[in-house]
Amino acid sequence: MIRFLIPTVFRRPPISTGVTPAPRTLPPDSDGSLTSMAKGVNDVLNYYIQVTDTKASIFIAGSVAAASFLLMKFPDGLGARILYFASASSLGVALLLATLVVLPRLPARSGTGSVYWGDIAGCSGPCEYRDRFGATASGGLLDEEYSVLNFYTARILEKKIRILRVAILCFLAGVLTALPHHLMNA
Repeated sequence: MIRFLIPTVFRRPPISTGVTPAPRTLPPDSDGSLTSMAKGVNDVLNYYIQVTDTKASIFIAGSVAAASFLLMKFPDGLGARILYFASASSLGVALLLATLVVLPRLPARSGTGSVYWGDIAGCSGPCEYRDRFGATASGGLLDEEYSVLNFYTARILEKKIRILRVAILCFLAGVLTALPHHLMNA
């Protein structure tokens, strides 16, 4: 269950769009229609990332609120303490995982792309970026850069959703184990 977290969460995803992954099979996008479609896909992916981050933020707040409300009193009996620690652990893991979802990724950059923010920020000034963007746009290759960006953005989104699913399950386990403890002490 946790195998997908350890090796990849801290690895920098290679999102840079400056490198063409394979020879282009389409002619350059002379009328801009492919670029518009690729930009539309990018907008949808970014919307999904915003929704996922919002859900994770809700579970961050929910984990803290649930722990604060349901685990106010430290129990006396062994069974109640086991429930208490199981609940606190589950809510703590949910909090940690939801935080990992919201934590921004800092992908590697090539310094040659013109649509990925990391490559744009890597320019020495606005003139360099203007020239890079102009060369990519006039070559009809903006759709190529958006396609690469969309692929890596979708990979990040998939990882965020997987981590969020585990966070939700941990949250539910924490709340369900905290309820008996709370009811016994109420």
